[in-house]
Amino acid sequence: MSIQRPVIGMLGVTASLYKEKLPQFVEELEKQYKNFVQKCFSFADIVSFPVAYERHMIEESYSKMLQAGVDGIIIVFLSYSPSMIIAPVIEKSRVPVLIWNTQHLFEINKSFSVKDMINNHGMHGVQDLSCVLLRQKSPFIIVTGHWTQNDTMLSLANWCRCAAVYGALKRLKVGRIGGRFKDMGDFSVSDEAIGKNFGVDIVDIEIAELENEAKQISRDDIEQVLKNEKKKFIVEIDSSLHENLICTEMALRNIINRYGLGALAINFMAFKGDSAYNLMPFYAISKLISEGMGYGGEGDALCAISVWIFQKLAGQATFTEMFTTDYKNNRIFMSHMGESNLSMAKNDAEIKLVKKDMSIVNPGSFTGMFLFQQKPGTVTLFNLAPCEKEKFRFIAATGRVESRKIFPDIKAPHFLLKLKDDVRDFLTSYSLYGGTHHLAMAYGDYNEQLRTLASVIGLEFLQI
Repeated sequence: MSIQRPVIGMLGVTASLYKEKLPQFVEELEKQYKNFVQKCFSFADIVSFPVAYERHMIEESYSKMLQAGVDGIIIVFLSYSPSMIIAPVIEKSRVPVLIWNTQHLFEINKSFSVKDMINNHGMHGVQDLSCVLLRQKSPFIIVTGHWTQNDTMLSLANWCRCAAVYGALKRLKVGRIGGRFKDMGDFSVSDEAIGKNFGVDIVDIEIAELENEAKQISRDDIEQVLKNEKKKFIVEIDSSLHENLICTEMALRNIINRYGLGALAINFMAFKGDSAYNLMPFYAISKLISEGMGYGGEGDALCAISVWIFQKLAGQATFTEMFTTDYKNNRIFMSHMGESNLSMAKNDAEIKLVKKDMSIVNPGSFTGMFLFQQKPGTVTLFNLAPCEKEKFRFIAATGRVESRKIFPDIKAPHFLLKLKDDVRDFLTSYSLYGGTHHLAMAYGDYNEQLRTLASVIGLEFLQI
């Protein structure tokens, strides 16, 4: 579920004028810079180069950083440095860029001197470069602050993590089984648009491939899992159905490994339930989500990507959907057909494995799913919404999962989401922002992380 440790390129810059006229000053900057890098970055692996003051030095360092596979590049103005030795190099940057507007000095006191001013005047280099980058529409982020300020370092750590998530996102493969649900338009954007914006590769997988894989699974392996699960869950299905679900799970895992998938988008309408090898794999999906897979129902690759993103940012995420409004209590009934994240159960010992009626697809057909009470707590909802001209935006909001027993009549994962403000305003805003009907959800408040990631990718962020 966690993302690999960020690999970040660091570039300290000054001016050639100083190298020519004040060589000792530049040497001192070099010493400060090395010490600075060692002190500050416990949260990332740093790829650093000598202080640069000519364009060719910037170009060489930038090229080596890309070869090293950095997730992002941080530029630090050790003094003033003219923008045009930097801006042309990063104009078409293939990785996120952050300008850290900082200096060696923390405080101006009575002893402030000319030397202090000379040693701490990088901010107008920041202003020079930012102005140029904005005009040439080169994406970048600025963090301003001193390395002794905890919130500054948290902002840098957040950016580094988001840069790493974006780097991994560009390598993500989403497996889509059963195609998209017919006539659902909100997430019906082209795979090409998704690839262009995120670098994600979507692989369509035929149901027949999953069925054929299931036929190869060893009965001994199935029986071993069956034995363990009867101890772990409250099993309310017969052993025959349970065995078939395990078989489908093992087949799905084999396909995930074969294609190198990090997320799944599955359309339940493709699973007719007319054989032991054609059961809608809610059972397997719930386990896989709990282990960090991205997922989107109805063949929704966009939501599969958003759940994957949230798995990386928050450590655990799930797939959900808004169903029914409680106007009186500012609540929304949240549910879907059979997908859940088992790690979000209030009590692990109360997780049930139950029979799920799939007559909506094929009369008389069944599959299996997990049912449990969701643990209470603050959550963030996250939607990756398509916009005009094949662009996308992030939409986020916070709420609270209420502590309430599941409704006995409802055989699907569900919970009540309590909103702080008027539910009418929330729902109106969500739809006017273009939010789709599938969402990712994680425990905790992750608005700032999502805001940063949106900036890293170059997307609009809207918080309700």
